Amino acid sequence: MVTSVDKKPPGVTLDTLVIESLARLDGVALGTSIGILFALAIFLATNILILKGSEIVGPNLGLLSQYFVGYEVSFRGSFVGLIYGLVSGFLLGWSIAVLRNTVIRIYIFLIRLKGSFSAVNDYIDNP
Repeated sequence: MVTSVDKKPPGVTLDTLVIESLARLDGVALGTSIGILFALAIFLATNILILKGSEIVGPNLGLLSQYFVGYEVSFRGSFVGLIYGLVSGFLLGWSIAVLRNTVIRIYIFLIRLKGSFSAVNDYIDNP
């Protein structure tokens, strides 16, 4: 039985699939997207709690003020959280991309090194 996972588009070879899966991640793009996601999450969470309203507004979200200086669960604080979320999300995304690219680079280096050792061993073994 052939499933949709086994099918690949015509003209796509195994080599292109491997190359595309090991392609470099763009640190700026990943950082920007995660930064925007974090910024919107903090901004929306803060404003939803404010609009929801109660006597004690968002004590758990207020703990972010321990890390983000100037943040509070208020309308003004939501903009401070927006900026902090953008910066911290960007740094997280950029770090993920750099670490992943470094691991892939080391992995490819080790594969090439193993291949060259194999070629040398084949040469030595066959007189």
